[in-house]
Amino acid sequence: MENRIQNIIDKYGLSPNTFAQEIDVNRSTISHILSGRNKPSIEVLKKILKRFPEVSANWLLLGHGALDDTYITPSSSQVSNENNIETVKSIDKIVVFYSDNSFEEYNPNK
Repeated sequence: MENRIQNIIDKYGLSPNTFAQEIDVNRSTISHILSGRNKPSIEVLKKILKRFPEVSANWLLLGHGALDDTYITPSSSQVSNENNIETVKSIDKIVVFYSDNSFEEYNPNK
């Protein structure tokens, strides 16, 4: 879970200290979580989700899905006229690369 919290920090371009201030916890709490010394409490997780409502709780807690809950809406070029057949695109695979050269694949259709 510390990797997912680090991903949130990276996504928003925050330092661990600034992140701790943003969610109103002690900086040592975040330091201990990121180092793997402690697991985040339910209160810390709730504060993260409250401060960053676009972060998926399913992703944060279980590692399933994507970091954010934003939905992809079709652009005007993907939506066809009434006279044409509508084309629908779907996501087959998402690959997330981490700074330690590891990666995870997500297959939302499986």
